Amino acid sequence: MKFLFICVFLSVALSAEMVPLDSGWTFQLEGDSTRKNIKVGVPLVEQGYKVPLRGKYHLTIPISELPESSLSIYLDRIHSADKTFWNGKFIGSTGGMTPEYYAYWHKVRYYEIPNSYVLLGENHLEIEVECRETQFRCGLFRSIPIFGTQNDIKDKMIYEDVNQILMAALFFGIFLQQAIGYALNRSSRSGLYLAGTAIFFVCWRLPALNKIHFLGLNPEILVRLLFFCQFIFPVFIMLFVHTLFERRITKIAFLTFLFDSILACIQLLELNPDLRFYFVYVWYVLLGIKVPILVQLLASNYKKSSEAIVVSIGALLATFFGIADVLTDVVTGKNAYLTQYGILTFLFSGVLAIALQSSRTKRDLRNLNESLEMIVTLRTQELQKQYKLLHDDLIMAASLQSKLIPPMEFQYQRLNVASMFMPMEKIGGDYFDFYVHEDGSLTFLLCDVLGHGIAAALIASMLKVNFLEIAPKIKDPSSFLHELNLKMLPVVEKNYITAVASHFDLNHQVLTYSVMGHPSPFHQNLKDNTLDTLSGRGPIMGWKKEIQLETFTLPLRSGDRFFFYTDGITESHNKEKEMFGESRLRSQLTEGIDLSPKELNEKIKKEIKKFTFRLSDDVTYFTIDFL
Repeated sequence: MKFLFICVFLSVALSAEMVPLDSGWTFQLEGDSTRKNIKVGVPLVEQGYKVPLRGKYHLTIPISELPESSLSIYLDRIHSADKTFWNGKFIGSTGGMTPEYYAYWHKVRYYEIPNSYVLLGENHLEIEVECRETQFRCGLFRSIPIFGTQNDIKDKMIYEDVNQILMAALFFGIFLQQAIGYALNRSSRSGLYLAGTAIFFVCWRLPALNKIHFLGLNPEILVRLLFFCQFIFPVFIMLFVHTLFERRITKIAFLTFLFDSILACIQLLELNPDLRFYFVYVWYVLLGIKVPILVQLLASNYKKSSEAIVVSIGALLATFFGIADVLTDVVTGKNAYLTQYGILTFLFSGVLAIALQSSRTKRDLRNLNESLEMIVTLRTQELQKQYKLLHDDLIMAASLQSKLIPPMEFQYQRLNVASMFMPMEKIGGDYFDFYVHEDGSLTFLLCDVLGHGIAAALIASMLKVNFLEIAPKIKDPSSFLHELNLKMLPVVEKNYITAVASHFDLNHQVLTYSVMGHPSPFHQNLKDNTLDTLSGRGPIMGWKKEIQLETFTLPLRSGDRFFFYTDGITESHNKEKEMFGESRLRSQLTEGIDLSPKELNEKIKKEIKKFTFRLSDDVTYFTIDFL
């Protein structure tokens, strides 16, 4: 009954959202023929296993309906190396297995599952893991794995990164503020040390970002960076406190700084993971020595200045969160990252202490205020000037873009073509174009750049340049899009592109087309009064170099009408957040069966403006009739 309940739950949930895979797991130790029930999110060493070990996690996942979009699985971090399979087919690995064993415990496991691997009914997930470090807990230790669509899981990973990036941005802001302050006023080094604390803490947390690992950086470099910054940033904390209150550093404090610095430099070397963590325990001891030094220093200045009170409060909170983090790490092996909140509080208290110390000179403060007021006034004037220049530039850019995107209002042999372009802002990220070959055939291209505004418009201009280069040489749509993808990869980062390319061979009366993540065009026959969508979807442009595209072929018949569009039409919404949708677009096409392409386009334009109170994306479409 329990397994039946899990199957029903997964079958329903998989069609809607991400699913936590928290039950039904078994583990088979290498050399053991039996599988044992096991918990995920709990280290293997806490479930009776000993290091070193190698074995396989197994889980059966029922799927009652094939997914419309690609699936993936998110395993969080694993101690230490893994190979992951879906229905016996390899989908990804991290680290290295024996004989070339390499622990990659600080990288999250995100694996995409090709749609061709997914089966109706039961699907088998197999995760082979190996762990040889005695200081690691081993296995799926950090959290419950999650299964769902690629978009949903990537959103989750982005959310995790955003959380860390926001913290890093706060630390980096403190670094900039203090570094600039020291550059302007070299009389006090406390601000410089506070800036060093902030930047080293940022670099300590940097390897925890999901995005960092997708950049293809050497994992050993990330490990060394992580531990080096972890060991060195407490030195800057102590230096900050000393320089804030006293000029001289005690011998005990100097020795702890020296040991920390030596350990930090050792972490830059290639070390066994166990050995690295033994040094971490030494670092914990050095932290314990620093606490009474810090307390004594603050206590001796507690009644002398208000900044001592402020820093004491920050240090107390930082100590509390640090101890909680250390205990959590030692007991569970799961770092809760509580230290960052304590250090952030301490840095803010340090910033406040420096501000209090600086405010004692009233005349300097008054002069600074006057200077700031003048700067604000000048900056306001400059911003107004820049705003006017930017506005004028946008007007000019809109004019230039209208020349880059050719209005397609023409009749060529048996083709009657009409287009419509409605950017959300003054300039947009949609692009369409056409090219007439020497044999009389025509190539059409329609692209939708993710986003809108200046960045999307610049990418659209790059599409124009590449289209003019590729179109005369390549007629086959899939080959055309493949070449266009290669040329756009170096300039596309987050602004991914969807595209559809079509080729009308009027001599042989054949249409060929290929699609890259774009809404499928509509095919309508005005004589038979039929309306269908052309098949094909394909990957989006700008995602990766190696892609598989297909060219689809369709014979041309008299009365054929083809409607190519971007999703700005269907995703337009009214004040009630209701989307225009594909059904309304179908109705417009059906009702406009007796209209010319230009008249149909105008009819759809009026209906969109009537439906929506403002465009939420660029709207582009064109209609082609084969007479």
